[in-house]
Amino acid sequence: MSYKIHWHVFLTHFPICLFGAAFLFQLLHLFAYPDCFEMATNVTLVAGVISLVPTTWTGWQTWKYKYKGARVSLFRRKIVIAFALLGLSAPLAIWRLTYPSVFQHGSPGIGHWIYVAGNTLFIAGASAEGLYGGRLNHR
Repeated sequence: MSYKIHWHVFLTHFPICLFGAAFLFQLLHLFAYPDCFEMATNVTLVAGVISLVPTTWTGWQTWKYKYKGARVSLFRRKIVIAFALLGLSAPLAIWRLTYPSVFQHGSPGIGHWIYVAGNTLFIAGASAEGLYGGRLNHR
């Protein structure tokens, strides 16, 4: 018996868990303040953005070839969410890495709350992607 690997199904769990971890580490940093949570937030956000690129690409390929580019609401939602996540997460990760002093040390400022809002959008988007993806049959 031969099994095919569905790369999108395999890859899709990485951005979901990494964005969730970034969200939790950011909350821990906001309320406990240790810098290790700050670093963990940065690492998991960057890893989530990096893993989102092949996940989006393989999703697009699966949609085009396996589902023949079907223009149904389920796929339209997944495509819009995926590109919105890419469009929001990359600039936030770049901002996060370019200006680390905004987030480190001391009490949370406006930068922290903008970042928490972004992470909240990411985990909501990743959850919606998982919900819609769970409705598909990947045989």
